[in-house]
Amino acid sequence: MNNIDNIKIEINDCNISLNKDVFNSDHFGIKMGNINIENFDVTISDIDLSRTFESLIEKAKEAKFKHLTFKIDTNNKQLVKCVEKKQFSLADTLITYLFDFKKSILPEMNHKCILGDCKEEDIETLKEISRTSFQIDRFHSDDSLDNYLCDTYYEKWIENSFNGFADKVIVAYFNEVPVGYTTGKVYDNEKYGHLVLSAVSSESRGLGVYTSMIYEGVHWMKNEYANKVDGLLVGTQINNIAVQKAWIKLGFSVFDSQYVFQKLL
Repeated sequence: MNNIDNIKIEINDCNISLNKDVFNSDHFGIKMGNINIENFDVTISDIDLSRTFESLIEKAKEAKFKHLTFKIDTNNKQLVKCVEKKQFSLADTLITYLFDFKKSILPEMNHKCILGDCKEEDIETLKEISRTSFQIDRFHSDDSLDNYLCDTYYEKWIENSFNGFADKVIVAYFNEVPVGYTTGKVYDNEKYGHLVLSAVSSESRGLGVYTSMIYEGVHWMKNEYANKVDGLLVGTQINNIAVQKAWIKLGFSVFDSQYVFQKLL
């Protein structure tokens, strides 16, 4: 049964759902939701798929949703065409890389920074790094969202990560001053762990800090969770070439890619 925060529609064996994103809704002050699809059936006709999304959008409006996000595999042309016809806008293209614990090997590396666990006294500095580090993400590219709230979104994210949202927050230090961080998370019943959010202060970029943090993240997850996950995933915008070069250097390989579509209701 549907409720005001969760909507489900079935078509053949395919399940399409819309779920309220509580964190995003609270932060931006509008009801925001994420569309998910399971068991997509390529035999679904374009007409049936179109009608299903029309129904989903109408139900979303009735439930007072104002903003929808839908991540679609880049090879699913049928879904892409469908949501474009429903006036969803392309906000981002994401690419994901995998470090496979059985196949990938970390190279030898000399770290120029000190790496350690995040401490409470680091948080304000990390929040400032977060506020100024993200500009090409799907939030900043969305004209319907306030730019100040897009900046402070990442401040909240790193603070919440330290307070339990992440399993690990690794911090890089120069002269005992935090200059960057990366967060790690392992979800139950998932094959791979994740390095989720990373940033380096503007004055410390180009010095190998980011590569060192990802190296440490791989080392941590492999030591702590090798009996639970088969590797770890990292993701970014497709035009963020610098971090992709760092991942390749460390032994990551391309895993998948997604389009991020958004619609304002």
